[in-house]
Amino acid sequence: MRSFAEVSAGLIESYQAIERRAQRVENELAAKVAELDELSRHLEAILQALPSGVIVRDRDGRVARINRAACELVGIDGSNGFGDGSAARLAAIEAAGDGLELACADGSMRVVACKRSPIESHGTRVGTVAIVDDRTEFARLSAKLHAQEKLAALGNVASGIAHELRNPMNAIQGFAALLEKRLGEGTRERELAARIVEGVQRADRVLGSMLTLARTDALRRERVVASELVTDAIREATLGLERPERWRVSRSVDAAAPTFDADYVKLRQALRNLIANAIQAQPDGGAVHVDATVGVDEVRLRVTDAGPGVPKEHAARVLEPFFTSRADGTGLGLALVNTIAVLHGGRVELSSQPAPLGGADFCISIPFQSKS
Repeated sequence: MRSFAEVSAGLIESYQAIERRAQRVENELAAKVAELDELSRHLEAILQALPSGVIVRDRDGRVARINRAACELVGIDGSNGFGDGSAARLAAIEAAGDGLELACADGSMRVVACKRSPIESHGTRVGTVAIVDDRTEFARLSAKLHAQEKLAALGNVASGIAHELRNPMNAIQGFAALLEKRLGEGTRERELAARIVEGVQRADRVLGSMLTLARTDALRRERVVASELVTDAIREATLGLERPERWRVSRSVDAAAPTFDADYVKLRQALRNLIANAIQAQPDGGAVHVDATVGVDEVRLRVTDAGPGVPKEHAARVLEPFFTSRADGTGLGLALVNTIAVLHGGRVELSSQPAPLGGADFCISIPFQSKS
């Protein structure tokens, strides 16, 4: 029969073995927890690094997780919860489907697309995950391609129209001008003849603008002096104005502005169109300022005015062919400016900030060396 001492020693040994085993299990558990924590941090880092927005909701529809990209789209920092506005914006993004135009805090517009999927566990739905992609650049390129296709079609139409109409229009203008000369001064008939001449000239200018808009042939580059370009464009834009003193047209040219390679005729036409547009925005008179400045690798030609400015709802479309808010407008002037800038590898921008004179603020940027 075992003595009490032997039994006690056995119990102590068993207890110590259990204790050692418990310690091993505890150590293994701690290692697994640390491993899971590391994995969780790694997955969280991946989630936050994803360029796509990720929004996870639980079974009750509450936001359980949202990554940095989604927060940027919504306009929140993600750490202070969601106000009513943010919650509504988040819901709108999740319902975006193929595309939603989203106004950002900086005034820019983004196009987002969202795809939602259920999260299931053991056959039970426990939440949803939404993947949000910024499709702004894709939408921009698609719009650009669509615009190019429209311009190509316009080129074919314009060429045909010009060929069919210019000869009879020239004949009408010639006969009307001859009639105007033969009719007596101050007569109603002479006034009507003059209107015919003006109407034909305007129609010819529209045809010319359509052809230029649709033409993407090579530029005739030459050395351009910024000060001469500004002076000539102002002179052309103000030529023929009734009571030109009603408009104060000022200019400033950066002394450091170098000569640069560009198609002088086309660029002068673009700048003239911007100046003419600024004048037309102030039919009773006002102020226009034209300046030429130098950027890191480009020349900037800027036209500002004291008119009413461009309504926000029109800002995204002002450079589209045939878009106009004026009853007597053709919608070709600013579209032509954009086409000429793009041909030079440059761009046209309408500032979203208030202009110094209070009206519209357009800027043509032309690189020193073409990117095209």
